Amino acid sequence: MDACLGLWVLPGGAFAHYAFRRHGTPYSVWALGSDIQRYGRNPFLRRVMKRIIRDARTVFADGFDLSKKVEKDYGKKCSFLATTRFLARDVACNVSTEEPFKVPPSPYRFLFVGRLERVKGIDLLLQAMALLKEENLHVHLTMIGGGGMEAWARGFVKKQGLEKYVSLTGNVSDPMLARQYGSCDCVVIPSRSESIPLVFSEALQFNKEMIVTDVGDMGTLGRRYGVASVVPPEDPLALKEMMKGRIESRDKKTDGEGEVKRAELRRFFDIETSVERFLADYR
Repeated sequence: MDACLGLWVLPGGAFAHYAFRRHGTPYSVWALGSDIQRYGRNPFLRRVMKRIIRDARTVFADGFDLSKKVEKDYGKKCSFLATTRFLARDVACNVSTEEPFKVPPSPYRFLFVGRLERVKGIDLLLQAMALLKEENLHVHLTMIGGGGMEAWARGFVKKQGLEKYVSLTGNVSDPMLARQYGSCDCVVIPSRSESIPLVFSEALQFNKEMIVTDVGDMGTLGRRYGVASVVPPEDPLALKEMMKGRIESRDKKTDGEGEVKRAELRRFFDIETSVERFLADYR
């Protein structure tokens, strides 16, 4: 091998560091959030991570704030590298193995994609949906993903009478995921804590409107590039009001300057851009 890329400083970086010490293979590490936030609190693991980062040719992180934290805590330059992937659009409308989700005709469609965990704010999103139901708005939310709060979410939907307003699909195939991105009106990311989640770049890829909480880098990017409406974290009422505003402005067109900014940010999160940035130091 000519080079290694360790996904997460731990554990991936540990294997890359071993190959470097044993065979002299150069490597880079890619901090993805949980390694720095969780393992960095352990004094022993922090020392291990410091050695891994010190010997790496290049250090990346998947968030701007995370990059700054790595530089501050470990004393080495850290560059932003976007986590992204390509979801093919051409197969999105040719799905034969899965039935389409049944939703009311022509509602305003919100989409959530992620783990059904408290940190992702699914309880806040469902509370906002309950408030929208009280106002008799024609709206539907599709929630894609599984997790520890799935049973709670299904119970909440039943208790609040949201069966016609919310679909919980579990995990789905990439073609079905692409189809849901293509058919929704707005992607909601209600996280309590986040860097830049993969769903953010996927929504950009499909040129979808977004509502995000002001955590990590999402709020900054949403405001700077005009790609997302930003709400405070852990505030279901503010989230409901922003979702209501999206419904009421459904037919509003994006101006030319907004489209230019969106295109600029999409290039930033292009998988080819990430590959080029990684390879730059190995040429």
